[in-house]
Amino acid sequence: MIERGAMIASQVRDILIPLGEFPHLPQSATVREAYALLHRQHTSGGWRYRHLMVFDAGQTLVGIVSLRDLLCALMPPYLKTNLASHYAGPLPDDAVLSEVWQQSFQTQCEYLADAPVSRYMAQVQDTVQAGAPLTRAAYLMVAHRVDMLPVLEGDVVVGVVRIVDVFNQAAGEMLHAC
Repeated sequence: MIERGAMIASQVRDILIPLGEFPHLPQSATVREAYALLHRQHTSGGWRYRHLMVFDAGQTLVGIVSLRDLLCALMPPYLKTNLASHYAGPLPDDAVLSEVWQQSFQTQCEYLADAPVSRYMAQVQDTVQAGAPLTRAAYLMVAHRVDMLPVLEGDVVVGVVRIVDVFNQAAGEMLHAC
């Protein structure tokens, strides 16, 4: 029975995905390798993972790549310029630009296939310790608008915690609240 007022899982370690099960690549990997890894993950097990972690040669976490980052990598510069305006208001009418991109999409894929994935990764902004309360992970995810956090034991990455898993724990508590 769940104690009233307590989340089902109390610590990040209770719901983390171990590093060995989460997609990750070396910093030297290409955009094609990143696409291949996430595509394999999705075709073999559903849409479980939407990010991958990037490590340097010393196994230090240096970045995170999302599905959005990989799609953005394929966008020509004229469309990326319009993305910046999204945060200042509505998107401009991009139907024509999108059609132009469609015509050059295959060429863009060929051009970027061997580019380093590190060029398109995001820097790691936050991490959370495995022994931290689950509410710490929830706070960081909401405050910094991220869907996944690397989980550390000391200074070593041991896995990740995803917003969907934190949400499921919160939903379990919410649905059992009286």
